[in-house]
Amino acid sequence: MKKVIIRICLLIIIALTAWGIAIAFKAEPKTIGELMESYENPGMNVKIGSPFSGAVLVAKNGKIIFEEAYGKYNRETQTPNTIDAKYGIGSVTKQFTAMLVMQLVEKNKIKLGDTIGKYLPYLSKEKADHITIHQLLSNTSGLPHYNGLQSIGLNLNEFGNKKYTPKALAQLIGRTRLVNTPGAVYLYSSLGYHLLGVILEEVSGKSYAQLLDESIVKPLGLKNTGFGTNEFIAKNLAKGYRYREEYGLNALIAENGGKTTEARFRDQSTSYSAGGIHSSVKDLYIWSKAIKSYKILSPELTKKMLTPNKDGYCYGWQRNWSELIESNINVRLYGHGGSLSGNSAFIAIYDDETTIIYLSNRSNIKADRVIHRLHLLANNLKDEYELKGYPTRFTYDTFEENGGMFALQDYFNTLSKYCGYVVKPSKNSMRGLMNIHLEEGKRNVADSLKKVFIATHHPEEATLNQFGYEFLSSDHPKFALGFFKECTIKYPFSPNVWDSLGEAYLIYEDYEKSVACHTKAVEIAEKTSHELLKIFKENLKEAQDKLKG
Repeated sequence: MKKVIIRICLLIIIALTAWGIAIAFKAEPKTIGELMESYENPGMNVKIGSPFSGAVLVAKNGKIIFEEAYGKYNRETQTPNTIDAKYGIGSVTKQFTAMLVMQLVEKNKIKLGDTIGKYLPYLSKEKADHITIHQLLSNTSGLPHYNGLQSIGLNLNEFGNKKYTPKALAQLIGRTRLVNTPGAVYLYSSLGYHLLGVILEEVSGKSYAQLLDESIVKPLGLKNTGFGTNEFIAKNLAKGYRYREEYGLNALIAENGGKTTEARFRDQSTSYSAGGIHSSVKDLYIWSKAIKSYKILSPELTKKMLTPNKDGYCYGWQRNWSELIESNINVRLYGHGGSLSGNSAFIAIYDDETTIIYLSNRSNIKADRVIHRLHLLANNLKDEYELKGYPTRFTYDTFEENGGMFALQDYFNTLSKYCGYVVKPSKNSMRGLMNIHLEEGKRNVADSLKKVFIATHHPEEATLNQFGYEFLSSDHPKFALGFFKECTIKYPFSPNVWDSLGEAYLIYEDYEKSVACHTKAVEIAEKTSHELLKIFKENLKEAQDKLKG
């Protein structure tokens, strides 16, 4: 038996070595077609999060230079994708919603400075009297993203399975709590774009689907674009899938080193004006040309729509996405991505007259890698324009050897200059910086980084909780306390944050404070009929038992 195991291990080592050698000596793609084929059939070398399945269109100077479809439209029937196939476009929907709003602004039916209470008077004064149309469009309303629904006791899977009328959806969003003062900071919020959809229906007297069809789809002659019913989506769109990477022996025997499963279906009423539109790459190309030629909106209002606000976000478009600028400091562009229920999408309109669009029926495609490589090949460029100077942070010593904090600050100052707005280190970078300083015994620096992170990144509940638990399970568990406390200050009506703080105190063996926090979690959860109430009660009992000894 021992010899059999040894032989199996040797075979695995040989197979992995052979695979590594094959990857190392595989020629780099020289054309767009070769690149996309390498993404469709990557073997185990999945560079973009998932094997590619979908359609791609690349245009240069007003002419399509590449269009092709890859993968399966339906894996069960083995139906292939086609260039005219319809795909869910996720949050690319937001630019259509923004256009519909701006068209009503042009007709003097909506004003950007109006507060939303003018159109949705049934919302609380906190939102109705302080959030403006401009703030919804620019993601500066102070509304949370979908995780704000969890804070009021709603499971996101439950939310996605339920059907809402537009008014009921707005009322649900009205129950969520603002996470920032309206107008103060940028925070991406699909809930804000849902409210825009409801406002569009209130003002126009038409359904979102009808308004989209009459104001954009028909005037532009789009053949595969619309906002469909659940039945239409299930019957007429490419079926959505998720890919999950496998490890060890499973990776060797799995297709492309991972497992592909059908994505959960989501009710269209919950995707709505933030993510519910479907389209094709050809239709999106027509759409991109219409925006540039002012076909359905005046030059003045198009310019307003494409003016960057906080963090470079325009109305439904992102100016100079920092991940793409980092990879090529010479480019400038407008773009937006989308990911929803087994679909992902991206549209990029470069200032150099390159337009790149992909639609995929895989949900976890890494857009920055795909778009960057396509742009290089479309313009016969070498990959040599990456922003240099980011200090390696594997350890504190390597970080300091590469310039440390001064180099990091200089890097992001330079990136901000290229992007045209302030770019901050990612949350993962900030967590890594805190960790290497903790490992080096520089707790005061780590504490300062924590304060800076909270003040400048305006982290949501999920991020604060995530950081808390990661440090709680590290070699520096006491460092987690600040994240959990900040979470209760910023989200005092969320039972989950009190439960998390109670768990931290339990680990610190401060059972009295643990009981107090868990009690608070149960009290709030009972008021909202929270889905995790049973777990909160179990955690409270555990803390009470510890306190009793």
